[in-house]
Amino acid sequence: MRIRLVVLLLLAAAARADYREFKEFPVDPSIETKLRHVADATVKEFPKLKPEDLSMTVIDMTTMSTISRGDYRGDAAFYPASVVKLFFMAEAFHQKVQSQPDMPRALGEMMRISDNDAAAFIMDVISDTAAGPELDGRALKKFIDKRSVINRWLTPLGYDISAMAKPWSFSPYGREMQLLGANRENRNRATTNAIASLMLWIVRGRAVSPEASKAMMELLARPLDPPRSDENQVKEFIGESLPKGSKLWSKAGWTSEVRHDAAYVELPSGRKYIVVIFTRGVADDVKLVPSIAAKIFAEME
Repeated sequence: MRIRLVVLLLLAAAARADYREFKEFPVDPSIETKLRHVADATVKEFPKLKPEDLSMTVIDMTTMSTISRGDYRGDAAFYPASVVKLFFMAEAFHQKVQSQPDMPRALGEMMRISDNDAAAFIMDVISDTAAGPELDGRALKKFIDKRSVINRWLTPLGYDISAMAKPWSFSPYGREMQLLGANRENRNRATTNAIASLMLWIVRGRAVSPEASKAMMELLARPLDPPRSDENQVKEFIGESLPKGSKLWSKAGWTSEVRHDAAYVELPSGRKYIVVIFTRGVADDVKLVPSIAAKIFAEME
């Protein structure tokens, strides 16, 4: 046990945003029981939602020295929609390109209003690639290899995710379509546990560096009173369920297929949580995520 602790401490000192370290935080059976209650109640309230199309992870950060976590199907893979932009943002800071021309504006628009054009620009910068017509042979292989830059950083840290493709408002074209693969094997994917892990290290100042984490927190901040005029990730998401006086840092994602949100919240009661909610199949229901979040907070309080 002592040797294992030493190894963990060495990993903590040497690595940033390490998923393996996240998995070492104790699972609280009471949190998992509460999330099962939330899942059961949600499926009853939203009968079109199937249990396998819901995933949730909660980290209780109220007392930093005794962080605990729990999940409901937290290792199930989902298409992450724009929540994948958390990884794009982190990689920009990992490569220290966040101050290059147009990057501050792109990062702000990608995170604050979930702009896909900004996300495409950031992906081009961090992967040294560009959109264009179809490629063949070695040129296509090189393109796909370059687009694996985020995977190459995070896979050795224990993350089972893929963040290679740009989010699109409609559909990819040319080499962007080729990137997905014949069976869409390179389509973006993530789990609520993986997203919660990255959020945890951002909040704790351990994602890339304390300075980078602070900058990322600023990009994730979502004023509730009054909201920003360009805000589109509070209403219809976790922020809608928060009581007055709460603080919110978050990144939502939605398509015709999925509706997700990932948030760090500080409640007026003093409780602090990371909450990640993934849903699939009822993406047009704008009441779904706020309802799930409200149930989670009621159970946790």
